[in-house]
Amino acid sequence: MIHSARQTLIDALQESFSGALKSPDGTAAPVALLWTDADGQWRPLIPGLMKVLPELYALAPFAPRERQGPVIWLKCIVERTLPNDSPAAGVVPIIYLPNVSRQDLRAGGDCPAHLQPLIELQYRGAVWHQRNGRDWTVEAFLTSDDGVGLDIARDNRTRESMLRALALLASEPISSLRGRRLEADDFDRLAIGDPVRDLLGWMSDKDGFEGRCDPNRWATFKDVCWREFGFDPDEDGIQWAADALLHGGGRWDDVWRRFCDAPRLYPGVSAVLRQAHPRDLLGLADHSRRPSLNQEQEDRLRRDLEVTLSLPHAQACETIEKLEDEHKERRSWVWALLGESPYALALEPLGRLARIAKSTLGGATAEVMAADYASQGWRCDRAAMEALGRLKQGAENSLITKVVRTLYEPWLDRSARRFQELMSAPGVDPHKLTTAVNAERETCVLFADGLRFDVGAILHERLEAQGFRARISHRIAPIPTVTATAKPIASPAHGSCSGKADADDFAPIITSSNQLASASRLRDVMARAGVEILDQDQSRMTLSGDGGGWTESGKLDALGHSLDTLLVRQIDPEIDSLLDRISGLLSAGWSKVRVVTDHGWLLLPGGLPKIELSPHLVATKWSRCAAVRGSSAPNIPTYPWYWNPLLRIASPPGIGAFMANSEYAHGGISLQECVVPELVVERGEEAVTATIAEISWRGMRCRVTVKSNAKALQVDLRLNWKQADSSIVVAVKELGSNGEASLAVSDDKHEGAAASVVVTDIVGRVLDSKPTTVGEDA
Repeated sequence: MIHSARQTLIDALQESFSGALKSPDGTAAPVALLWTDADGQWRPLIPGLMKVLPELYALAPFAPRERQGPVIWLKCIVERTLPNDSPAAGVVPIIYLPNVSRQDLRAGGDCPAHLQPLIELQYRGAVWHQRNGRDWTVEAFLTSDDGVGLDIARDNRTRESMLRALALLASEPISSLRGRRLEADDFDRLAIGDPVRDLLGWMSDKDGFEGRCDPNRWATFKDVCWREFGFDPDEDGIQWAADALLHGGGRWDDVWRRFCDAPRLYPGVSAVLRQAHPRDLLGLADHSRRPSLNQEQEDRLRRDLEVTLSLPHAQACETIEKLEDEHKERRSWVWALLGESPYALALEPLGRLARIAKSTLGGATAEVMAADYASQGWRCDRAAMEALGRLKQGAENSLITKVVRTLYEPWLDRSARRFQELMSAPGVDPHKLTTAVNAERETCVLFADGLRFDVGAILHERLEAQGFRARISHRIAPIPTVTATAKPIASPAHGSCSGKADADDFAPIITSSNQLASASRLRDVMARAGVEILDQDQSRMTLSGDGGGWTESGKLDALGHSLDTLLVRQIDPEIDSLLDRISGLLSAGWSKVRVVTDHGWLLLPGGLPKIELSPHLVATKWSRCAAVRGSSAPNIPTYPWYWNPLLRIASPPGIGAFMANSEYAHGGISLQECVVPELVVERGEEAVTATIAEISWRGMRCRVTVKSNAKALQVDLRLNWKQADSSIVVAVKELGSNGEASLAVSDDKHEGAAASVVVTDIVGRVLDSKPTTVGEDA
């Protein structure tokens, strides 16, 4: 649901589109987002939405300049065979299909012939729809908690008024519509002449606005401008209005506030304000209204950031902190919302990075230093990742990336060298610093590959924000910090593993079989020990859950190796995926979910410093670790292999790498690689439970009785209990106060089909399901 006071319906739609485009683990990213609109309700909003979504295209008569065309043209857009018309690289096109329903596309051979080329996009792309699988109607989106969450009367007059006012709703701050039930009169008032909206529309697109006005409307507009704003559009012109808006006062302050509420709906206003002529700069009450001033300060900030690159580290940190104090106010100016303040926006995480990076982490022992990092030190990593993650396509990317490296690299290297010194100190046995993961009754261990501590800390924050009880602690990973060595320790199968005579592949063996401890063999060992192994699409706990559970989720490490610095753009989707997985496991009956990982990683834009290591001295050489050959004596620090301390692992000093141009790497000795998070998550309130007690049929109507400790549950009948869009009922029903619901099957053709009665909570999670045969006798 949208909460920000400045957000509008268009912002809510953008957020919903982004959510629909998220792809689960192990699946390819969608090539397009299909927006089906069976009744064409959304059509009035499309012109305004196209102003802020350049990736939006519509099914309509051919008009490429207006981003609309027939099906074959839309297919070319998706396949990017029209480079001049297709969206930018990495941007997924959104295809609006008026008067087309999702059912039309799912009808296969019965789909209208002109739409059939779009059918396959349902599978290569994504479809924007409600949780129940139905198309988003305007009313559903405005009232659903998954959309805007407004309280709107359900009578026909209100519904008609709402649809008439849809285009006008686009620019209304959502906060102004909350706190009351909206009825027909509320929407009708939006359609009555709005002088402020009309004035901004004229200032943004003078020719277009005047072209839409007949003589009577233009005369009315001129009269309103004279009476309320004190100028004549014909005689004074648009520049007079820009000057008045710049200086403010009276009704012009209302115009400015409206512009700030939804600036992207009036893209031309920025251009006319740039041409405005302040009568008295010193007398301006609000300098934030001057886009030219914002641009001047952005240019000066860019030059100051360039100077920072050549400064000593301590001085560079101090300079960034001063720049942050100087420019932070501009982040609240409207120009930041319009993307005109990229450097000011980047300064927020850069300022945090500079403040933390001034002090190198330390400690008397490796354990103390690891605890210090797990307490506060990880925030430096987070600031660096957020600074990189906010980069958009543009010339400023290169400069911000270089600033991050200037601030981050010295802190990383010094902290790593100190940690390496402590891990190599006399009497220190790295093996004893590592703790393994054990199975626990009714607890599902969720293994997330490459969950670095800063990412785990963000996951912890979001879990608590969603009402879960979550605790975070840390472990020290084994040496080397690679999956082959560390994953067995992070699993309940660790006791069945042992070392071997060589560390060439860094993997231990399964003691009983003398075979390498691969992922599948680790799962087999756990299963034999009574641990329930869950695939990614499974959540349910067996009746007892005595042996605990094991499942895997997330692909941070794989993404890091393939994307390098671009990994930062995938961190949020990965956290969201883990949140969903944890929530699903707890809803399925697990008392706790224990999130573990194998290792962290280093990430540095521009690459880690190259360290030379002669290949004849080692049997295996990866970016941050190498297996020393026999009695060779490399001039590189070495450490005992966790699984056989007699074998040595060479690790580069500091944050060096044996491979050139390594931006993302792990396997070595640093806080980021060795100190890993462990989270224990429980429900924050009594878990919602539901059990289907009875199913009975009378013809094509199914009566269901459910025992539950919660209200507002829904009952559905599906061909596949996991898929909401396989529903075969006329309408999903809410469970009555007596624990019963009656479902009507939508089509007699389903008689005799195997189906499942499904009970879901208010957010669509399946609480219980039970197979049945449609129309079977009681």
